[in-house]
Amino acid sequence: MAQSERLSASARTKLIVLMPRLRRFATLLAGNRDGADRLLRAACMKILDKGHTFQQGTAFDLRAFTELHSEWLSDLRSHETPISQGQGEASAFEPAIQGDGESYFLEIAEILAHIPPQQRAAVLLVYGEGFSYDEAARILDTPLQTVIARVSRALASFIERADWIDSAGLYGAKVEQLKQINKQAG
Repeated sequence: MAQSERLSASARTKLIVLMPRLRRFATLLAGNRDGADRLLRAACMKILDKGHTFQQGTAFDLRAFTELHSEWLSDLRSHETPISQGQGEASAFEPAIQGDGESYFLEIAEILAHIPPQQRAAVLLVYGEGFSYDEAARILDTPLQTVIARVSRALASFIERADWIDSAGLYGAKVEQLKQINKQAG
């Protein structure tokens, strides 16, 4: 049976619909567009190949994101210096369409490029993709408290680095609140 036949027609459609979201996640993980494309291809091949193991009633998007993250971890482990593989290029996170608010987007891209990929992934899953903290923990195969801490640290980086966020002068209080959450998370 051909790989593309292992997934049902509805599951293949779901995978196609998920592609923009999966590509965005792959870009955040890989840190650059070329790495994201390679990562996405490898993950999609595994999803297609494992199609028969997807359980009925399991959220397909959770399984697809989990497979993509798993593929990224496997790729990281295959490098002699895996930590350098997670460095981001700001251009990978810049929006395709520039216009109003461009400076905000460029600043966000720069911040995303400089936070650890685990934090980027947690923030994107929770705030960008709308997964709950529990679902993000399942996708990332990590404890819930770790996901909470990663999101909190990433948000603290945004608050500390983004000039436009603190127009009311409140960032100091926000950073302190996030530090407290980090201590509680572990």
